[in-house]
Amino acid sequence: MQVKKSLLTATLFSVASLVTISSATAAGPATGDFKVGLTIESTCKLTAGSGSDIVLTSATDGVVKKGTNNISVACSVDTPYTIGFIARNDGGAGGIGVLKGSKTSGSVTIGYKLTQDQAGTKAWGNTAVTNTMAGKGTGMLNAASYPVYATTTTSTDVIPDTYSDMVDVTVIY
Repeated sequence: MQVKKSLLTATLFSVASLVTISSATAAGPATGDFKVGLTIESTCKLTAGSGSDIVLTSATDGVVKKGTNNISVACSVDTPYTIGFIARNDGGAGGIGVLKGSKTSGSVTIGYKLTQDQAGTKAWGNTAVTNTMAGKGTGMLNAASYPVYATTTTSTDVIPDTYSDMVDVTVIY
């Protein structure tokens, strides 16, 4: 029995030595690294459309009519932007437009102006610095709201009809 124990002990020491030698001669772990990255691009989102339409009250008395509504702009944080308007009927980049009648094929018109203020003193057009609005983005979840005022500039004592114009809104960023 003693021989068997000695043989078993010698075998265990031999195996343990091999494991120790094998571990001692291993090259070690392989390592590496990688990068996680993200590019945030400047962007802006404009909210305008039928919800931003300006409806001037019905005219029966020939007097000046006024109306207002809002557009909103959301831009990436710290992204500078400029908002401009161009009236389609006459290409009025200076905040001046023309409402054309539908029944008269546009031969009868009513002038109007777009402004940034209720008093009607600051035109809102598409000429940089002169009559555009500048802003700086505060994030896509934080839209800034801008009021737009419309005021007739010529008589509303004209042929009964529905008069309109479309205004193109541009956000440059």
